[in-house]
Amino acid sequence: MRIWPTNPFENVLLTRGEGCRVWDEDGNAYLDLLAGCWCTVLGHGHPRLTEAVREQTTELIHAGPPFLSDRIHQATGKLAEILPPALDRAVFLNTGSEAVELALKMARAATGADAIVAIARSYYGATTYALSLSEAGRAVGWLPPVGSAVRIPAPDCRNCPAGENWPCNEFPCLDPLRELAERKDRTVAAVIFEPVLANAGVIVPPIGYGSRLRALAAELDALFIAEEVTTGMGRTGRWFGFDHEEIVPDIVVIGKAIGAGFPVAAVVTTAEVEARCAGGLTHVQSHQNDPFSGRLAATVVSILQEEGLVERAASAGDYLLSGLKALQSRQTCIAEVRGRGLMVGIELQPAWSSRGTTVAQRLLQSGFIVNYQPHNTAFRLLPPYVISTPQMDEFLEAFETVLSSLSE
Repeated sequence: MRIWPTNPFENVLLTRGEGCRVWDEDGNAYLDLLAGCWCTVLGHGHPRLTEAVREQTTELIHAGPPFLSDRIHQATGKLAEILPPALDRAVFLNTGSEAVELALKMARAATGADAIVAIARSYYGATTYALSLSEAGRAVGWLPPVGSAVRIPAPDCRNCPAGENWPCNEFPCLDPLRELAERKDRTVAAVIFEPVLANAGVIVPPIGYGSRLRALAAELDALFIAEEVTTGMGRTGRWFGFDHEEIVPDIVVIGKAIGAGFPVAAVVTTAEVEARCAGGLTHVQSHQNDPFSGRLAATVVSILQEEGLVERAASAGDYLLSGLKALQSRQTCIAEVRGRGLMVGIELQPAWSSRGTTVAQRLLQSGFIVNYQPHNTAFRLLPPYVISTPQMDEFLEAFETVLSSLSE
């Protein structure tokens, strides 16, 4: 039997990991600059996490949806320490995609409205509804219609869809939403927002955009969903991406980092949203609110707090961005370096669009795991928060060597 390649595979068979490195079957080491799929924020094999896994597997892994456990209550207690007080209703799930689906169900049940405002070039998940709202889903012909959706332009200031000069404080990309508000449209159930657009090559909206978007959602009587599957739990140098503007969403979706490599996700909302959904929402999954998930989530939050890893993501991100911008000054093939915390995008000049894949392959051969998106001409770097300064220097040197070799 073989694995069906529903996604492309690298010709590397991984066998183990430790810290920020993984090894293949031949003993070759690779610096993991993607944290797996942006999940292993504590690095591979963190001793406190592995001990928690060992203990919980001997204690209680699964109880079934009708039963809560002390581990789930511990997890909600830890989330309460890092979220705004109003966000005090939680459901634990397995993946970010599932959590997005539940958040959208909540919004439609709470408002009685149907439409969802989605931002172009965003990605909300691999399940049907989430994928249909995503940029990636629009080209997939077998997906059923999403229903009523409003798509607004991405806040890509460097390539402003309205032709404004950067930086811009008026956000003309929000004009379609302003028009709905002026018409007093009440068909919108929710506005869903990624604080940094990962799938778009790490597009970082300017400060002020999120607050304006949140205000427009309120004008529409729509719920504001912060889709923090990638940005949450410290990735941007704050606990959540919305913390950079000190706004409070109606619903926050958490995934990836909260399990540090294990499939854990959560949807957190307010008592008001719960009350508005009363009698209009049922959601049951086999592994909903599992004690194992609760133990992992509580452990990950504790490690992030006690080891200062959110602050580490901020300082390491500054260092990496600074090094890449210095590299940009020497390598004309780099069009832009952007990011927030340890969420970094490197956009190549259009003439280099066909060379980016070669760059990524040569880096892999040299022992560095990165991601290149040909459609965005951009590399994405989302390493574990525990990445060291020497490891970042190691990558910067290798990256410049590869770019220089292809420039000759």
